[in-house]
Amino acid sequence: MSPTYDVAVIGASVSGASLAIRLGQEGLSVALVDRDHFPRRKACGEGVSEIALEALCRLGLEDDLAALGGKPFYSYRIDLGSRSVGLSAKRQQIKGMGIQRYDLDCLLAQRAASLPCVSGFFGSAVTGIEGEVGVYRIRLANDEVIAAKRLVLADGATSHNAARLGVPKKTTASPLWGMSFILEGEYEKTTGEVLVLLKDGFEVNCTPVSETRLNVSFLIEKPMVSRLQDPEVRARLLDEAMEKSFFRGVAIGNPIQVGPVGSTRRPYVHDAILLVGDVAESLDPIAGMGMTQGILMAELAAGSLIAHLREEVPLDLTLADYARRAKRMTRPYRGFTHLTASLLRSPARGMLVPALAFAKLPDVIRNSLEGEALGESFLTMLPNLLLCIAGA
Repeated sequence: MSPTYDVAVIGASVSGASLAIRLGQEGLSVALVDRDHFPRRKACGEGVSEIALEALCRLGLEDDLAALGGKPFYSYRIDLGSRSVGLSAKRQQIKGMGIQRYDLDCLLAQRAASLPCVSGFFGSAVTGIEGEVGVYRIRLANDEVIAAKRLVLADGATSHNAARLGVPKKTTASPLWGMSFILEGEYEKTTGEVLVLLKDGFEVNCTPVSETRLNVSFLIEKPMVSRLQDPEVRARLLDEAMEKSFFRGVAIGNPIQVGPVGSTRRPYVHDAILLVGDVAESLDPIAGMGMTQGILMAELAAGSLIAHLREEVPLDLTLADYARRAKRMTRPYRGFTHLTASLLRSPARGMLVPALAFAKLPDVIRNSLEGEALGESFLTMLPNLLLCIAGA
């Protein structure tokens, strides 16, 4: 007879695998399910913020992350065509790391599946979910059935399982479509920056991901998709992105298309089922916010599940605590997304964008997680308050 796992996590990408690692380290039995095999390619801006790196290090992955050969960055630069605006941290103060999503996904999924308490079920899609609080039965395409006491969805913004379970969804913004390239070559100059190029209706995110590679990802609204399919338009934009990133190289492999992104929002808890990462809310992936949000949300979900299953805290209290803390943590990220979506495309964007440089986003998130005040002057806190208000 098949075992009944403590937790079944559907979706083994960044948020799902991070959650499985934490639960497995605590000795909870986990079924980690994904329709894909790993490694796999996935469209992504491939920037991981400093606060997400801290969370991954808390999982004991510091040496593994270093071995991936990512490239640290210290600031963001918004190129508006006529001028550029730097959102800079202090030099030598890491603001994040460019890491290829292919490598990060593979690292996290393999590390999770290597734990004695975690069983990986990869390469077979979920075809049905039955049951209620206490015993969930997940049927896979290969007719295997997994039983678990608790269920977590971490299978992305387009989750078929959320729809299957009747989780409500609302559209929060005009969706964006995109395309992601990896370029191989060499840097003529090391800037330590992630470049966001805004040109002709395109948002082009350029993230150094190694000493010899640059990720270039396009985000556009749906009417612009046909233009992005034009090889000449793509080549022109790629050439400009490389020039302004001080990089010379060529695309390797085929580009990956993605969409829609940044348009869905679901509750963090639905009928005792926890939602983590993009399945709960998908964010415009400027500055690695999508991956950061997913990693931090997984950490919060793990804490709640451990409190319930190990410390016997009542289920309703742990679910309420997770929903409250996830909402508080996500709000400034959502605010940053709303502001960049509006300010970066407004006529006054050249004057308004610098205001974002003063918002200490990692500090806002840390204090949201800890439930503490920043202890700063009103003028210093004002940009941070603006982020939270914009994310309401």
